[in-house]
Amino acid sequence: MLKPYKISQLLFASVEQVELIPKEKYKQIKLRLNNNGCVLRNVVNGEEVFSRQYLAKKEQFIISKIDARNGAMALVPPELDSAVVTGDFLLFDINEEIVTKQYFDFYTRQRQFIALCKSCSEGSTNRVRLKVDKLLGKEILLPNIEHQKNSVNTLLEVDKRIKQISALRSQQAKEVRQLIFSRFFQITYDCPRLPFSEVAPINRRPVEIEPETIYHEVGARSFGKGLFDKPSFQGKNLTWQQPYWIHSGDLVFSNIKAWEGAVAAAGDLAHLKVASHRYLTYTPNNYVTSAEFLCYYFLTPEGLEILGKASPGSADRNRTLNTRFLNNITIPIPSPEIQLEFLEFKNKMETVQKHHSNTLKELDELFPSLLNKAFKGEL
Repeated sequence: MLKPYKISQLLFASVEQVELIPKEKYKQIKLRLNNNGCVLRNVVNGEEVFSRQYLAKKEQFIISKIDARNGAMALVPPELDSAVVTGDFLLFDINEEIVTKQYFDFYTRQRQFIALCKSCSEGSTNRVRLKVDKLLGKEILLPNIEHQKNSVNTLLEVDKRIKQISALRSQQAKEVRQLIFSRFFQITYDCPRLPFSEVAPINRRPVEIEPETIYHEVGARSFGKGLFDKPSFQGKNLTWQQPYWIHSGDLVFSNIKAWEGAVAAAGDLAHLKVASHRYLTYTPNNYVTSAEFLCYYFLTPEGLEILGKASPGSADRNRTLNTRFLNNITIPIPSPEIQLEFLEFKNKMETVQKHHSNTLKELDELFPSLLNKAFKGEL
């Protein structure tokens, strides 16, 4: 049986201002978005803090005025007992005669509760704040304490299992990456090396812009995460930009982010799309190697080190790829047969890894469903 309660019946505001002692050290709190918990932000001396500070106690409910609408809320963990927070955070003691702390913590992880916080937030784009009185005036439905405890036990067990599986999958993904790299190292350790300019000469194909034509643009993500689609555009809307054609089989570098692993092999889905002048395309000699093999090489520690050296400069946006330097490096090139065997092995391993990732995604979708059942009294 579910009963309605105003949130003001469940939460009692805790406003305990702290007079900071200059030479004392104080823990500060950070709330992660999307209900990812309450963690240590920093440890500071009292003399370094100039705003008013408020005392947080373990197992209090803490919520961000600014980011409540983005899931920035949690219970204060024991290790952050007596930490301090600014007035941008709200602290509450939980009325355990009506709701257990753990049940309320799980309740606030629901999308519905975050949506409730969003509806109670007001202000302009950069100054949106939670209106606490509005939130406290809202009603939620709760089962009795005994049912809450039973639900929490079930949810804690499921949460524990999901975390165990997630840790296992993370370790397996690491081992798969290590296995692939180990195989790559074996086939390239003592193989011939060829100049990059011979293996894959630069091949830029300027687009002759037609005003009424729609062009589909791509970019390359950093950290080896491949090509992605950008918004399409009509030729007549271009100003100073000069796009270039991408062909399937190209090796694509970001001219300003190559040092960060913004390199990708263009597949069939990217064929005859365009990239801005900020991207460089190289066409591998198919009798020697492939874009997929070269892409993997440039994402290894050795390859990233080379791209770093080829991208001089200290400022992020000023680290432009030096194509002359890149042309003069030598690349390990095993026989085409060995490369093909490696790529088949790599693709098989990555297929396994993708299956594991999909399993985790399914588990992530399962937990909100269980939360929903728990708070309807069905668990």
